[in-house]
Amino acid sequence: MKHVTELFAAVAHRVRPPVLIALGPPWSVANLVKALALPEADVTCAQFDLHQTARVRECLTEVGAAATVVAVPDIWDVPPGFNTVIFPASAQSDREVKIDVVDQGYHILAPGGVFLTLSEYEKDSQFAKLHKKVFGKCGETPASEHGMAFFSTKTDEGRKRRRHEVTYHASIGEGAPMTFVSRPGTFSYGRFDSGSRAMLEVADVRARDGVLDLGCGNGAVGCLAGQRSGPNGKVTFIDSSLRAMALAELNAAANGITNARFVTATRLEGLGANAFDVILANPPYYAKAEITRLFVEGARDLLRPGGRYYIVTKMPTAVMPLIFDTFGDCSVIENRGYSVVIAGGE
Repeated sequence: MKHVTELFAAVAHRVRPPVLIALGPPWSVANLVKALALPEADVTCAQFDLHQTARVRECLTEVGAAATVVAVPDIWDVPPGFNTVIFPASAQSDREVKIDVVDQGYHILAPGGVFLTLSEYEKDSQFAKLHKKVFGKCGETPASEHGMAFFSTKTDEGRKRRRHEVTYHASIGEGAPMTFVSRPGTFSYGRFDSGSRAMLEVADVRARDGVLDLGCGNGAVGCLAGQRSGPNGKVTFIDSSLRAMALAELNAAANGITNARFVTATRLEGLGANAFDVILANPPYYAKAEITRLFVEGARDLLRPGGRYYIVTKMPTAVMPLIFDTFGDCSVIENRGYSVVIAGGE
């Protein structure tokens, strides 16, 4: 958000500590903390993802500001009682995430507390409606090159918690359908991802296999693979998002994946060398190159001898050089418009 401090200046007089900054790009969050000029104990910054959480801390150091920074699965997991919640909503934020943050932010505000949304759109017609639906009333600043700010006051405690989630069903081959819960801000929200389906239709998962669902999102891939590996197999789910990991645990339990391990981490350390027969990776296509590199290079030592590594992509020419450098060889199967790149442990 390029003009976040200029936009915040128009509503800064409405802020009363303690303050929560809910999500937002790390640089914007850090600049807001600096503009607040409050003691560290009076400002909390909440993120869903450990990568973002670490980056917020780095940015705070770079701008010379300080705040409490936490990673949570839900905004309402932060202890309530804030007099101000600020949501720096970038243009790239999903609509469902925006709805979710406004709704959850209500529940951590103290009575009389103010919810502020900072939108970088010069003319934003969405947030006024969201605020009114949750808070009843909404004020806003005029449209400007800096964006628009929206503000509402919590006047009652009558609103019940509402989950913004979508449940869907998925099956692979002749396997029984499984049911998955998904929530905004996590991979494969609202439907089973087509790339994941393409990968699982190709992947050779055998009874008793140890499976790693790398970047698991809501855990759908790991659960469907666990169906094949059976009760004597084991599935490990790993993701940097606390919201994703909470869903993976929920979905694994609901689908009878009992021999499961859940790891929330930004890297792949601690998983154990030669620990897996199958590794399944579906990095987000919009992710930075270093995430794909991590998914490839970090996986090599995790495979057992004879193990199988699968990564699905729409950009095989970008992925295959990494595979060759890491594994020495690979093969590619085209399926459903995706390339499933396959490599193996020695």
